[in-house]
Amino acid sequence: MSQTFPKTQLWFMDWHSRVLDHDPISDYFSPTPFQPGVYPGMSALIALPLNLPCDITFTKRVSMPRPLPVFEAQDAGNGLLFFQSKGTETFLKSAPVPGTGEITADSPNSKEWEHFLPMTEDFMRGLSTLLVSQTASLIDVKTGSVFPAIRPNEGFLWALGETFIPLTANIQNIEQIGRLPARHEAEISFIRHDDQPPLQVHVRRPG
Repeated sequence: MSQTFPKTQLWFMDWHSRVLDHDPISDYFSPTPFQPGVYPGMSALIALPLNLPCDITFTKRVSMPRPLPVFEAQDAGNGLLFFQSKGTETFLKSAPVPGTGEITADSPNSKEWEHFLPMTEDFMRGLSTLLVSQTASLIDVKTGSVFPAIRPNEGFLWALGETFIPLTANIQNIEQIGRLPARHEAEISFIRHDDQPPLQVHVRRPG
């Protein structure tokens, strides 16, 4: 008998640091900026750990009649996914067109703009904490200086001070911050995007 795993709700970030959301006007995918404490209106239930490739059906928080394509989630490497429209040779793409961007399901490629980062609820909480300076103090263990809030950037490389932090390599670190209760603290070893030693950050949550 094959083992089954409970499904976990996941949200998805694109290459441009936006999230897959739902536009109730067009009743379709919409890219929106990551907003601390706000859960996008488009998600998927997937069993963890991911066993790729696997079928994936996106769910809208606001029930609307337009059916969404069924996709096969495939491994894009480095913790990222791409979504192939079931039964076709096309892929979901988030393009940085002027304005808010555009999501299409007819891309013939599976490159950067077709890559997405799956995010758990803990990850989204942790990233929200890093984005809002009032929710946590971020202290450089080496120098004692306080970091500003993390800054979004393309390619899943976000800036913490002068250091670029690859989100894909720090998923467990960010999830740990997301689980950190008020009035608690932890020391996090952020993996850098280069060959430098990890960035040691003391994270302190206020009461």
